[in-house]
This record gives sequence, structure tokens and C-alpha cells, in this order.
Amino acid sequence: MIVPFKNIKHYIFDLDGTIWTYTELLPQAEYVTSRIERKGRQVHFITNNTIISRSEYAKRLLKLGIRTTRDHIFSSGYVASKYFEEKAISEVYLIGEHGLIEDLSEADIKVSDNAKNVLIGIDRNFNYSKLKHAADLINNGAEVYCTGISKFFRVGSDLYPGEAPIIRALEALTGRMPIHIGKPSDIFKARLSEDLTLFPEDVLLVGDDLNEDIVFANKCGFKSALVLTGSTSKEAADEAAAMKKPGAVIRDLREIITFY
Repeated sequence: MIVPFKNIKHYIFDLDGTIWTYTELLPQAEYVTSRIERKGRQVHFITNNTIISRSEYAKRLLKLGIRTTRDHIFSSGYVASKYFEEKAISEVYLIGEHGLIEDLSEADIKVSDNAKNVLIGIDRNFNYSKLKHAADLINNGAEVYCTGISKFFRVGSDLYPGEAPIIRALEALTGRMPIHIGKPSDIFKARLSEDLTLFPEDVLLVGDDLNEDIVFANKCGFKSALVLTGSTSKEAADEAAAMKKPGAVIRDLREIITFY
């Protein structure tokens, strides 16, 4: 099946493995996104990585050559901050880094050791003390949330543990699994729908992960393209079915503009 890319009015790109490796852009990323915008189409970016805030994402993309603003970035940190704000949750115990703290603070959500809600993000300083404290809070009735469920995330050519190892450690101690706020959750979908006016048939979501990006695209009713520059092989993409099946499989981003 070939997605009719020329009819797309709104493009949504995953970041890790699709646009960049965090330290550098992937081939064709700057050329393709600028070409799309010159055609008058809208471009947004989505990510479950919460190491930096969405403001920092915009600055980093600009520095690497992609024109964007923070309003065009949908990170799970931003989604979490808006979700907690709407639920009148003003404090969380955080397993996460400065980017997630910054996103939360913009919604006046404080990080507290005595909160009744626990939020799990990527945390490269995760330790035994944090594990025990979070488990104690959860076992005493705290609700638990997470911004992603990935085993790994990439920085340059290196893979680092993601949220999943922390989630599994806490599950072993508490028997509880977190409410997922990142893509492909309904919470992420609701935030995207709230902030953007989109007609699903006009949207193409491009990502490198079947479980997160393609499932999310299908859940939203978007057209989808799986790019082979990240975490998914051609064989896995061809074998994907149901909600994991992409509308198209492309070798690199340049393929989405060859249909203009």
C-alpha cells in the first residue's frame, strides 16, 4: 500500500530514530521538513523522551537546522503537565530529569517527597533510594504514572535504559503498573486533539517504532509511514499486523516528498 503523501496537509514526526539521534540529524531531516513547510504544510514533532523540556527541544532542533517553536513540540512531559493540571494534581514524586521538572513547573506542579502521585520518566541517576521511596509511596496508596514505556533510548550511537526497567523494578515491589501518559496512550491523543485542529485523513505520522508511533497513528486515524532509520527492521515492519501495521514503509524521509 502506498500512502498518497501529496494529499497530506499536516505532518507529525517522531524525533528519536526519525528526525535525529539526539546529537545529530538523520539524513534528509532538515531538507524534508523545510521542503514540506515551503509547500505550506504544517509540521509538528512528538516524543516520549523527557530528558529535556519541550522548550529545549525547540532550541536544539533550531541549533541543528530545523525551524520550529515549542508550540510545535508535543513531548510526554508537556502532556503530563497538562494532564496533572486538569486533574488538579499539584505535587508529584518524580523519577526523572531536569527537562521533566521544567515542563511540570510551567504548570505549577511541584516535585515533592511526600506527594500522593508518582511520575516515572527517564532517569539516568535512578538509584536504590529512589526505588525504595517510590515503592513506599505507591504501597501506601499513591497513584503511579509514566511518560513512556521504552526499554531503551538513543543518544548518538549509544543505547541507554529507558523507562521500562524502572517500571519493572517498581512493579516487582508494588504489584502496580503505571498509567501511561506518553504515546500511544489515549491521554496523549486527547492532548494532541485539544491543542491542534486536525482532520485525520489529512495527517501523516512518520515514526520508527511500531508499538509507539504506528499504533498511535492508527489509534488517531492518521495515515502512517514507518521509516527504517531507527528501531524497526524491514522484516518486522512487513510482518506487522492490526494496529501495528504501517500505511507505508520507507527507507528514509526523502521518500515522503517524492510524491509531490
